[in-house]
Amino acid sequence: MENMRKIMSVFTHDLRSPLLNIQALVQELDLSVGKGMSDDTVETLEMLKESANRMDDMILATNEIYHCMFDELEVEPVDMHDMFLRCFASLKLAEEAIALDCSAMPMVDADPLMVQRIVLELLSNAKKAIATNKADRPRNIRISTIVENDMIWFCVEDSGRGFDEHEMGRVFEPFFSGQRFAYGAGMGLTRAKALVEHHGGQISIESVAGHALVGFSLPKSKKPTQ
Repeated sequence: MENMRKIMSVFTHDLRSPLLNIQALVQELDLSVGKGMSDDTVETLEMLKESANRMDDMILATNEIYHCMFDELEVEPVDMHDMFLRCFASLKLAEEAIALDCSAMPMVDADPLMVQRIVLELLSNAKKAIATNKADRPRNIRISTIVENDMIWFCVEDSGRGFDEHEMGRVFEPFFSGQRFAYGAGMGLTRAKALVEHHGGQISIESVAGHALVGFSLPKSKKPTQ
């Protein structure tokens, strides 16, 4: 653990500092001589900016994965129905005409901040997938639950495009985005998987009628039902 902390410190600070300098220098060059540059130079600068920004995203995402795996859990009863509703509202999905089908569900014992990150990630992914729908396609997200011994499975199904068959085995790989939404650092589902497994749960993805269904499990709350 101590060696891992040292490695991550070097990775996120010593490596990121010169990268931030590169980003600043490219930005300054773009502003100072922008109008007098040739098309080739403009294109080169744009490639440099995109590459530097992606590297920065990858460094930050890797640091988040580290914390997802090793930060201590602060476990308490979590109302998952309320969690899904609050995350749906914070992402402003209703403003994009996306409907949420989310009925009452069991409580879990989990770290509320980490669970919030899981739910936000899965709803954000659903939003991106639904954004590719044609105008006549439905725009909804359905949440269902299954009780399995001491664990609660939460199934998140959206009406957007699912993953292609050849992508299904890679969706949790670091830096893999796939065709469902081919942008971003590709660490969202990797981060969600780390958070779920840190709680002793599991996460899986399957394709149902061309749509993606993500299931993840968390420990059922030991708090007596009111």
